[in-house]
Amino acid sequence: MISFLFRHRDRILAAWGLLAIAVFRPPRGWVPSLAFLLAGFSLRLWARAHIGPHSRGRNLSSPERCTGGPYRWIDHPLYVANLLVIAGVALEIAGPEPAALVILSGPVVLYALLGRAESRRMDASNPPERSTPLPWSERRMASEWASLVPSLLLWGLLAWWSR
Repeated sequence: MISFLFRHRDRILAAWGLLAIAVFRPPRGWVPSLAFLLAGFSLRLWARAHIGPHSRGRNLSSPERCTGGPYRWIDHPLYVANLLVIAGVALEIAGPEPAALVILSGPVVLYALLGRAESRRMDASNPPERSTPLPWSERRMASEWASLVPSLLLWGLLAWWSR
């Protein structure tokens, strides 16, 4: 079950988002939602500098444990970053209303399940620790555009539609 959720996490979240947009149309809009989006992007880029490319794959793997950067304080900063981005989009869809929490609830459950499974797997395998950022040649930051641009475009479209 967890392998399925991890492998299809992007599709599950996209379907959830499309459902939210269909239910709460037209979007209500809320300008401060941009702060959540930008905070999520910032945390994501910081975490990406510390974790290897295995985290972008479809298979759950943990060749090493990151203990530097945001991993010093948060076990799964990429998931937290994604939830901040989703919160920004949810607030743009529903405005500062309880409906935004309903939209956010599905991703919170998904990431809680995945984070718990990843933590258990990491504890069981006890991989080597690394506290330093990845060398620039291994970061593959260019591929981050595939994660950031669609969210930013969606938020912009929703902001435009809500006006």
